[in-house]
Amino acid sequence: MEKELIIMVVMIVFIASVTLTEGLKQYLRLRKVSRSDINQDELELLRKQNRHLEARVQTLERIVTDSSYDLKQEINSL
Repeated sequence: MEKELIIMVVMIVFIASVTLTEGLKQYLRLRKVSRSDINQDELELLRKQNRHLEARVQTLERIVTDSSYDLKQEINSL
């Protein structure tokens, strides 16, 4: 009875370690992104999107920090 229990525990530990190892391999493979994986067209598209978003944020900052915006907020809250 005791030998069977030991064998069962060893098998469970073995299966769990193999499963975790394979899962870790998959995770690391998916996470690995090198510069060669991203081609120049994608990189330029991402740069354009970044510039566009920066411009939008600047516009929003300008609107929110404008003194008339505070006045509109106070009027709307009444």
